[in-house]
Amino acid sequence: MLKLSRGTIDGLRIAPRWPASQVIVEAEVLQGLLDAQALLPSTLRLLVTRGFECSQGQLGGFRRVVRRLGIAVFRCCYRHRHDEIDAIFGANGHDLDGRHVDVSLILHGQRLRLLPLGVFTPLRWQQQRVSRHADAVAAAKDALQRCGFDLHPNATESLQIHCDYRGITLAEPSR
Repeated sequence: MLKLSRGTIDGLRIAPRWPASQVIVEAEVLQGLLDAQALLPSTLRLLVTRGFECSQGQLGGFRRVVRRLGIAVFRCCYRHRHDEIDAIFGANGHDLDGRHVDVSLILHGQRLRLLPLGVFTPLRWQQQRVSRHADAVAAAKDALQRCGFDLHPNATESLQIHCDYRGITLAEPSR
C-alpha cells in the first residue's frame, strides 16, 4: 500500500482527515483516482481525505470512540433516520484495506462543503448544497464510476463521496 502525504499528484489533491497524517491506499486505487481526475475539467479537483485505517492502531481506536459518540448524538437528533446508522457510522471498509476511500471536491479552487456539519447535516441542507453544485458533483461521481469505483448507496455517505474500488474500468458508469 502507498502512504500519501498532504499535497498534489497530477492534479489529485491529498489532504488526510484529522487526526490522520497520511492517506493509505493501494497503488491500483491511486491509479484509478488519477484516471478519474484526468476525466475532469481543470476547474474541478478530487481531494482524497481518507483511505485505509488500521482498526488496531491509535487512529482506529480514536475513530471507534468518535463513532460511538456520534451514534448517540445522531440517535437523539435524527430519530427517524436510525436505519442509516450502520451505513453512516460503520467503518465501511476503511479498516480492511486500501480500496475504500473518501473523496471531497474542489471547484474553482474552493473546497465544496457538501456536509458542513458532517454527517449531522440535515437532509434538506444536503439537497440544497447538491443542487447548487449539481454539475460538479455529477461529473465527479461519473468519473469515479467510469474508473472502477462504486459509490456508497447511502445519501449522506455518498456526499462524503465514500467509494469502493472494484478494479474494473467501465465505458459507462454503473447506476
